[in-house]
Amino acid sequence: MLIDKLFKRVEALGLNLEGKTVLTEAASGAYVVTPLLAAIAGAKVYAFTRTTRYGTVEEIFANTKKLIEECTCRKLDITLIDKLTPEIIAEADVITNSGHLRPLNEEKLRYAKDSVVIPLMYEAWEWREADMDIGYIRKRGFRIGATNERHPEVDVFNYLGDMALKQIFDAGITPYKNRFVLVCNNDFGPHIAKVVAKVCEGLAVIDKNENRDKYNFPNVEWLGNFPEVKVPAEYKDAEAVIFTAYPFDQDWIGDNTSLDIQQIKAEIRDPYILRYCGDVDEKVLDRESVRYFPAHVHSGHMGVLPSAVGYDPIIRLQAGGLKSAEALITGKHEHNNISVLELI
Repeated sequence: MLIDKLFKRVEALGLNLEGKTVLTEAASGAYVVTPLLAAIAGAKVYAFTRTTRYGTVEEIFANTKKLIEECTCRKLDITLIDKLTPEIIAEADVITNSGHLRPLNEEKLRYAKDSVVIPLMYEAWEWREADMDIGYIRKRGFRIGATNERHPEVDVFNYLGDMALKQIFDAGITPYKNRFVLVCNNDFGPHIAKVVAKVCEGLAVIDKNENRDKYNFPNVEWLGNFPEVKVPAEYKDAEAVIFTAYPFDQDWIGDNTSLDIQQIKAEIRDPYILRYCGDVDEKVLDRESVRYFPAHVHSGHMGVLPSAVGYDPIIRLQAGGLKSAEALITGKHEHNNISVLELI
């Protein structure tokens, strides 16, 4: 049962928000778990939502209430809201950097108490400037902490390979008996490679040369030299290019970009770009008749989300984000002798 997984993750992390007020989001799909995790940890929770392409306010409220009702062992203190009032913002000890609350700007945060903490809800290197007004946050002295997604009790990174496989299947192709090229410049690459390489004919990796030792997996051919795209003969007909580059909100593939589309076309016949994360210039790819998937990704966001492979990675991700909030409050930054956050 989903509720049982939430309780187990709170227990595994020793997550304790007793006596604290958390302002977070009520959201669709797997992200429905966020307010429940905070409440199970003892917090008074306000969960804000709004109508988006993912669901209406009414749908999100209904789905969240349904999950709350499944928790029969204790009453959870969760108030669902579709209006952010100064009073609610002022009451919060924790304001999560969650989708429906973004951007966390002066317009919202001017009502926050000086002691409020803001968990980033992802790793520090994934920082997106559009999420919050860092200048105002620094001015007010709010504490911000990023999640250590690689903590053993969070462990979100080990779902990255499953996500790559999900994207491959969603793109209408299969790894079996096919070769792929992974183009990457960030920490996602090795986690993608170790899973995809097990089930495909071969995986060639173009990454920064300093990352070579992170790819010691069977069936992986190291090419290196990111962002230069040069592949051996056996990869000229690669089924797809798995592409992930940071900063995620930078155009990486196009004209006069780090990864030049003409070079990709010269090296790979009929390239198919799987947009794991990192922006591409869709107009240029359309002009050059280069296939890509998904058809559209919001700038700075991933083309495949952890929620695509189920509730488990989201439970771990959101619980880890809330644990970083607890650490900011208590000053105890470790769980089981491993840091749970990185200060921003």
